[in-house]
Amino acid sequence: MTQPTIIYTRPVIALMTDFGLGDGYVGVMKGVIAGIAPDAHIIDITHAVPPQNVPSGAWILATAYRYFTKNTVYVCVVDPGVGSTRRAIAVHAGDWFFVGPDNGLFSYVLAEQPVQAAVLLTNSTYHLPNISSTFHGRDIFAPVGAYLARGQAETFHELGTPIDPITLQLLEASLATRRGPTIDAHIVHIDNFGNLVTSIPLSMVPELFTTSQVRIIFPREGVVVEQRRRFFADGPAGGQAFIYSDSSGYVGIAVRNGNAAKTLGIGYGASVTYVTPA
Repeated sequence: MTQPTIIYTRPVIALMTDFGLGDGYVGVMKGVIAGIAPDAHIIDITHAVPPQNVPSGAWILATAYRYFTKNTVYVCVVDPGVGSTRRAIAVHAGDWFFVGPDNGLFSYVLAEQPVQAAVLLTNSTYHLPNISSTFHGRDIFAPVGAYLARGQAETFHELGTPIDPITLQLLEASLATRRGPTIDAHIVHIDNFGNLVTSIPLSMVPELFTTSQVRIIFPREGVVVEQRRRFFADGPAGGQAFIYSDSSGYVGIAVRNGNAAKTLGIGYGASVTYVTPA
């Protein structure tokens, strides 16, 4: 029997912030969205981005956005520059729309997807009537995202002034670089379990589980990790760290049933050197 084709017609809005859940900020944003696009399906990516940590937010968004349906609107607010001269933007990249501050939060998306259009959010028609200097998530980004999802803006450019995508802010964090058998990289994310995610894509190290030896060195901390495991359950006992392939598509370091970041004393941004036999 042929399975019926399911067609989803509800617009999807995905939220990502550093607001946490202890205050009412996230709920207020959802209330604004519901008042404009009551049929929208609102999905929380996370509201636990470390406060003001734009690179971490950019990484989390990069690992999530591909799994959402076409035309999803991402409203992302990690905005230490709120109220300053930083720009408020919307970007149509790939099959999705991204709304938030122009501070590098969309760096990975811009690197991975063709940009169809980008605009400054200068059209107050799509904002709340009163704009706070400290809560653009509520007053600008949430209503713009809701109007986009609802299809209220007949064209994307109605949201404001078109801008050249080449002018959008990008993070300055360096990518992994190879020098023969050595790769220089850094820690781009520490997840809720304390697993350390490096900036080394698995595509750069196809030999990860086949070569005779792999060493990940944290030069500043004097830490070396050599053991490799394909599964967390196979990790060595006794709090020993091991190298694994993270679901994000990058090389990671974990401790079985433990916290690698705390065990090794490694923090966000730490330098990493990956070494294989010459």
